[in-house]
Amino acid sequence: MPSAPAAEPADPLDSADPAKPIDPVAETPDADAPEDGEPVARGPSDPEPPAEEVPTDPPVAAAPAEVPPALEPILPIGDEPIADAGVDPAAKPDPDSRIGACRNDTLYLRGEFGKARFSVDVAKTAEDRAQGLMNVDFMPTSKGMLFVYPAPQPVAFWMKNTLIPLDMIFADSHGVVVKVHHSATPGDLTSIPGGDQVQFVLEINGGLAKMLRIEEGAQIRHPTVRRAAWPC
Repeated sequence: MPSAPAAEPADPLDSADPAKPIDPVAETPDADAPEDGEPVARGPSDPEPPAEEVPTDPPVAAAPAEVPPALEPILPIGDEPIADAGVDPAAKPDPDSRIGACRNDTLYLRGEFGKARFSVDVAKTAEDRAQGLMNVDFMPTSKGMLFVYPAPQPVAFWMKNTLIPLDMIFADSHGVVVKVHHSATPGDLTSIPGGDQVQFVLEINGGLAKMLRIEEGAQIRHPTVRRAAWPC
């Protein structure tokens, strides 16, 4: 963040008298009898109902500080285009044809390491940028937050009220990475400067930038980067 679920049938009556006709008696509803659908109270001699098994969720662990979760959700994107029957085989391949259209909730990075994709929340207002990832105690591996400033400017971040370690990837107005800060310590109030001409900052789980080998010179692809070196 910048510097949050019958009665038993009666025995037949023995009688020496000849059978006499029985006048039908209209049934009078018992005021205390439960209506259809109402639960019936259990008597003292009734057996205890079997206890229902209540499923329980397994405990969820927060992301470890030093070893981030498995990288399976972040799929490297190959340079080979998706096969299409309508494409002229003689046409020049488009290395970005596997990526598709730009979306506000998806960010791509490319560099010497190849390409990577993150699902992002975008912080564009001063209030959103100030809140950042405060009080977030878990973030999926492929998730991140993109901070967008109205213009290039000096930017510094800190880790106040931040509960998980973060990598901070600072980029200029073209989306080119100018600095990577690795594994910022939760709760640390030390200022982390990103540079004097920063317009975009991507925060991801601590340790991922080093694992993916994201370095200075990498490029961000996102609709908010209007003058992008890697345009949509």
